[in-house]
Amino acid sequence: MRVAPDVGCLAALVSAAPFVPFVLLRDVRRAAMPVGGLALEARLCESHLVESVAADGFVLHGKVRAALHRALREAVVEDGVDLDTARLRPKMHDGLELLSPLLRIEERVVWTYVTQDDYFETCDRELAAVVRGVAQERRLRMLEWASGAMTRLPKDLLSTPSVWLLAQLCRAQDLPHPQLGWPDGRVDDGLFLDVMPFVPQTVVGLSRDGARLTLGPVSAQRPIGIRVPATQPVCVRVQWEGDRDGQLISGIDRAVRSVPTGTGSVTIVGLDGRAVQLDAMAPGAIAPEVRDQQQVFDRLEDARERGREMTASPVRLDVGPHGYLVRLKEEPAVTAYMPHSAAQMPWLKGDPERSVPEGLQRVRITRVDREKQRVSVSRVRGIVSRGTLHPGQLIRAAITAKTKQGLLFDLTEAAGLAVPKFERVLGLMRSQHLPASVGWEPQNRSARSYAMEENTELDVVVTDIGRGAHSSLRILVRPADRSDVPGGRLPHGLAAGDRLWGTVTEKAYHGIRFDLDARPAGDGTALAEGLRGLVLNTELSWEGKWFFGGGDAREFPLVTGDRCELVVLGVHEVTGEPSLSLKRLVEDPGLVTLRTLRPGSEVDGVVVRRRNDRWRVRLEPWSALATVAGDRFEGQLWAGARVRMRVRHSDQSSHTLSVELIRVYPDPVSRADPTSAPDSA
Repeated sequence: MRVAPDVGCLAALVSAAPFVPFVLLRDVRRAAMPVGGLALEARLCESHLVESVAADGFVLHGKVRAALHRALREAVVEDGVDLDTARLRPKMHDGLELLSPLLRIEERVVWTYVTQDDYFETCDRELAAVVRGVAQERRLRMLEWASGAMTRLPKDLLSTPSVWLLAQLCRAQDLPHPQLGWPDGRVDDGLFLDVMPFVPQTVVGLSRDGARLTLGPVSAQRPIGIRVPATQPVCVRVQWEGDRDGQLISGIDRAVRSVPTGTGSVTIVGLDGRAVQLDAMAPGAIAPEVRDQQQVFDRLEDARERGREMTASPVRLDVGPHGYLVRLKEEPAVTAYMPHSAAQMPWLKGDPERSVPEGLQRVRITRVDREKQRVSVSRVRGIVSRGTLHPGQLIRAAITAKTKQGLLFDLTEAAGLAVPKFERVLGLMRSQHLPASVGWEPQNRSARSYAMEENTELDVVVTDIGRGAHSSLRILVRPADRSDVPGGRLPHGLAAGDRLWGTVTEKAYHGIRFDLDARPAGDGTALAEGLRGLVLNTELSWEGKWFFGGGDAREFPLVTGDRCELVVLGVHEVTGEPSLSLKRLVEDPGLVTLRTLRPGSEVDGVVVRRRNDRWRVRLEPWSALATVAGDRFEGQLWAGARVRMRVRHSDQSSHTLSVELIRVYPDPVSRADPTSAPDSA
């Protein structure tokens, strides 16, 4: 400021924007400092205040930007300098429109901070809209902006509740974030409840002595554990008879906190709204929750000594992975640890990252540690049997798991066996036997990335039954051919090319499944009730990623319950159900384009990618492609550039187009250097 006050003042006026487009710089300079001229803009861009310069704008150094925020706030709020905001802000509109929506929010928040004395609630409301977008609309990519924005915002804004929530969301998504304490100001309980489902859980310990409630990490002194959201810091609200409004206790994941609750009942409420009720205790007696815990461990010790079998259900894979966490049906409050070696699941030996298969398991208690509150179990294996399975048998089975080697199918029911008396019977379809899929090759990709979801039912044929490691069965299967499946044709009354209506019932990565309406067939008979069909992601639309087979069908704008007209294509080669199409209700617009284009016609297109010295260009409409040489426009082409082309020849039979490039449209967002344009433009 002392060396070049005019440059410093201009930098301060644009410092609210994380990225300063040259258009914004020009408009602010004209409105606030017209005497400086273009030379002032050039001096700022060449000064040490600027960290980097791009074709359309520049970025100020982080420390410089923070200092300018403080200086501008002191000048406006404390010294009473009038920026004439009513006239300046409209002049900044065109330049700010070149920023992304999230960067515009960041600029508005910082501008409010530097120009208003009472900024806290206004800035918090602006950032709360971002939190709602993430939590309610699941727009998790917005957190990538939030992670960077929290390093650029003034430190005073980091104490707002919305910034604290954004930090917790970034932490849950493993994104960089600042370490923040409990926020200041009024907390929006509804917004907190929306965010907490995204935050993982942790366990904190508690104890009572009749005078105080103590909270902190689980230990021998605090043996009772409760699950709360793993925020940073971990916070709960404690309510007791002497204080029904409650007291907020924070940092209990790393430090010990105590509250004078007395002997009355206590309620502990987490940020997710879940409450733990502790009953009143008699003076000098053991707390009821401790007495109940001791009784649970007594029963577990008795079950271990007697070798009694218990029933467990899987919870999740333990970190490592070295084992599995299971919940005992007889003791629902206990989560036990089952080491991978004690699980005795040979079908998971080569792929330990798989979770425990769904369903109940018989286990025995192997270890009870009261002091550390740990319970270990081992799985009780059932009888190993192939049941009625035999090579060549045709089975309709569901995908149980996707492993590196292939897909696992549950054949237990087909073998006529029941769990847990018998071991689960699983069949492996190796990667090389999986049907061809767009963008997936067995030699390059794991079967986990195969475009077929778990629980999908397929027709498979048993090819081999043998003995594997640890006295287990090794059963191999292959996809069933249409000749293997009795009646492996379209259901009676359906034919390729028929049109019918269906209702969306299920969306998966590879396609959308429809319940088909029963309607009279051509011979007067009706279609069977409960008939379903599948629309693959490549049959959803002629446009963009759907046409090229790279789209996640779950993102397609249809929701469960929507009704659509569909076209029958045939029988799906993997699932055996009717294969349908949504896009074939209309003719391929690419073919329409090829029919209408004549030699000499001029068309617009978008550059897709480069191959050697040639470029692939997507015509508008998108499903027509052409290849052009870019020799005349070397250095001007890039993926996404819009171009003008002249048609030389079109071939409908091969769906190809021969064109020549005649013009490259300039980037509408890119602007020249501010010193290159006349001041009166």
